[in-house]
Amino acid sequence: MRLLRFMLLALGATGLLISLPLLGFAALGYLGILADVGPDENRAIGIHALSLGLPAVICGVVLCVLGLRTVAWNRRRTDAAPGTSLE
Repeated sequence: MRLLRFMLLALGATGLLISLPLLGFAALGYLGILADVGPDENRAIGIHALSLGLPAVICGVVLCVLGLRTVAWNRRRTDAAPGTSLE
């Protein structure tokens, strides 16, 4: 279970780190300062970077939430008596 938790958190963090530069390029493209071309080309580059960055950030967030959720599931309640079930 620890290995699964670590893998979920590591893959989620990797997905988030991959998406950050892509989303940054998308923002620069929408602002029109990404490349030395016209505004239409900048917007097209921004749309393409956004379409590459959004799936990575969504997957990263989902995997991080699942990893953190497994941490919460494995924690024992403080008000539970020793030897009792958590249900």
